[in-house]
Amino acid sequence: MVRDLRRLADTRFDVLVVGAGVYGATIAWDAASRGLHVGIIDRGDIGGGTSFNNLKTLHGGLRSLQALNLEQMRRFIRERRALARIAPHLVRPLPFIIPTTRHPKRHALLMRLALTLNDLIAHDRNQGILDADIHLPAGTLVSRKETLRLNPAIDDTGVTGGAIWFDYQMLNADRMTLSFVLSAVAAGATVANYVRADRLIVEDGRVAGVSVTDGATGDTFAVRARAVVNAAGAWAPELVRELPGGGAVPAPRLSRAMNIVVSPTATSHACGGFVDGRFLCLVPWRDVSILGTSHDVFDQPADALASPREAVEQLLAEGRRAFPRAKLSWDDVRLVHRGLLPMVSGEGARVQLLRETAIVDHAQHGTAGLVSVHGVRYTTARHSAQQAVDAVFQQLGHASPPASRTDRTPLAGGGMSSVVGLKQELLRRDNPGVPAAMVERLVTSYGTDYNRVLQIMRDEPALASPIGQRCGVSGAEIVHAARHEMAMTLSDALIRRTEAGSAGHPGADAVARAAQLLATVHGWDASRVQHEIDDVEAFYRLE
Repeated sequence: MVRDLRRLADTRFDVLVVGAGVYGATIAWDAASRGLHVGIIDRGDIGGGTSFNNLKTLHGGLRSLQALNLEQMRRFIRERRALARIAPHLVRPLPFIIPTTRHPKRHALLMRLALTLNDLIAHDRNQGILDADIHLPAGTLVSRKETLRLNPAIDDTGVTGGAIWFDYQMLNADRMTLSFVLSAVAAGATVANYVRADRLIVEDGRVAGVSVTDGATGDTFAVRARAVVNAAGAWAPELVRELPGGGAVPAPRLSRAMNIVVSPTATSHACGGFVDGRFLCLVPWRDVSILGTSHDVFDQPADALASPREAVEQLLAEGRRAFPRAKLSWDDVRLVHRGLLPMVSGEGARVQLLRETAIVDHAQHGTAGLVSVHGVRYTTARHSAQQAVDAVFQQLGHASPPASRTDRTPLAGGGMSSVVGLKQELLRRDNPGVPAAMVERLVTSYGTDYNRVLQIMRDEPALASPIGQRCGVSGAEIVHAARHEMAMTLSDALIRRTEAGSAGHPGADAVARAAQLLATVHGWDASRVQHEIDDVEAFYRLE
């Protein structure tokens, strides 16, 4: 994956995707897999915006059951299953537990009914998933004693027992997003990060491309395409604002979503709690926990997104009420995840998010060659991409577009029948200088593509060592990110391409070592190295 701006400028694509979050990434993969010539750009890094901010879970739509929206629930179940099929190395079953009480809405009898219906509606939840180790079990009720053992952070007052169900957790959500882009590139797509879409090029009433700016040099140029998909997330409205008839397609308002990475407090189960009728989760993830999610109305420009201390304190306070025995404090906060999601309505912290992805065919509003996508949920992004690409084919004059197969085609690195089997096979081989724990982690990060990183270790044995005392990521992974995965900045490599910094600061030694390695690959001078380190430190600084 090479950042080739000349190719971007010299090619007329079938479709140009603006935005490389999970929606843009899945759209690019779906389009490329169906034979379209695809370009994809992002003003920042791949998956560096709202897609970075999530609870790392793939949901089966249990909340849709609450609303009796069975069609939506089935969609969640199918899409959760699809992601486990195509990227088994990046997911694992995660049990959730919530307490039952004598309150009618939390009563064990109601929970038993909900779990039974959930299992019936999701009867095919494991269909087509070759790896039996990641099959999702049925839900169950447990005793009060067991509930308090598995969910020790809640107040035990009135607890009669607990309800357990299973969803998936993404071991590395950033690599899931990246895998869609890598797959698109393998199918012929051209991708470039740090390329800002400034305005649409409209000729004879039809969108013919985008005028862009290279974030590295400030150079401007045109990227031509027969159709454009606007998947720019919070910046999507800006791209269409000046279109004739653009006002006929009102963009959703924005909500700030926030999750907090805190010191490890949860057990093996994701713990559910309630505050003012809202559901909060305290989710174990790697060696930390994630508290979330909070939502509040955001009426400022997207570039002004921040997480002021009072907003973080508010979520911590809610977390202390939902999970009083966790005793969460400011000192527990390691990282604040925040992103902007489309909402239907809201005031303050009372927000109603968009329930379904909005796919806008602008040909119906006077501007052909353009499709806009406003999405809100990670789990169903692949399905939304399929719909968006169908709309693109129609814009290109195809009455019957070729069928999408992205629900069963393995992503880059995902072509294995057993993750445990692949680990065992690799561990039986001679991997001099590479600890077993690192070998196993390479499989869960890169899947069947693990050998690309191992080869760097074989060629340069010094790169097999971890980059920091409390950071297990190897120098080879940082170098691989820079050489082959378009990591243009230190933040790209530490926070999104590897798991070095996505759960909190990896340590000053790890930051310095990674900066040195990237400087060698990219030819940075001392001033640029310091600038990159400063940017990383700013990312972790709490406001």
